[in-house]
Amino acid sequence: MGISGLIPALGYNLFSQSSSFRLDGLDFVFFAILSFLTSLLTSVFSVGGGLIMLIALAQSFSPATLIPLHGSIQLANNFSRTLVYREFVQWQLIKQIVISTMFGALVGIFLFGTLSEDLLLILIASTIIFLTWAPIDNFILSVMKNDWFCGLISGFAGIFVGANGPLVTAYLRTKNLPPEVLVANHGAIMIFQHSVRIVLFTSFLSFSIQDYILFIFILALTGYAGANIGRRVISTIPFDSFNIALKLLLTFLSIFLII
Repeated sequence: MGISGLIPALGYNLFSQSSSFRLDGLDFVFFAILSFLTSLLTSVFSVGGGLIMLIALAQSFSPATLIPLHGSIQLANNFSRTLVYREFVQWQLIKQIVISTMFGALVGIFLFGTLSEDLLLILIASTIIFLTWAPIDNFILSVMKNDWFCGLISGFAGIFVGANGPLVTAYLRTKNLPPEVLVANHGAIMIFQHSVRIVLFTSFLSFSIQDYILFIFILALTGYAGANIGRRVISTIPFDSFNIALKLLLTFLSIFLII
């Protein structure tokens, strides 16, 4: 079952958010361990952890809470990853993506609830697969390999489904970046995208982040530990093996989005 089945009516039941937040001790332990594992995965391949966390959170939180809460947790984990890889962050590489993200997210927040989630997921998955497997000299790919396009489409998609990380990874992969540079700059982009999402949901749609601060903090701590271990693992993976594994992982996540 893909995201569409796990997050029914996402974008349409927004104002039914409940302010109650109840998780028992075992749930806290489960999510803390999951944050460690997903952060480790994303610290190696820049992708996968956010979608896994989104699916897990969907089992315990209402659709209205899910997107901004997931964004808050991923903001913390992406900050940890960017901190661990800080020497590889290149502002000139990502600044246009970061700027255009704001415009895409603003359009998304005003259209929230008006577009078909199924159609949007199909478009996202198709774009990821195309960016992953299209020949480098493909004309359409050359048009899509544009930083402004990446920021607009991923910023817009993040408002609706939250799982826009693979889209950014697929785009950055076309630049043939070393693994550490890809992971570091993906993390920096996602910090901004998650921040914009949280601000917009808080400002326009009454999400209260204060209710979840302890939960987010615990997951941030275990996520930082996962990012540190991932930083050690990535240096042991040859570039060709990294690229093949990343393409397969992106393909799997794209297929999962639409099944």
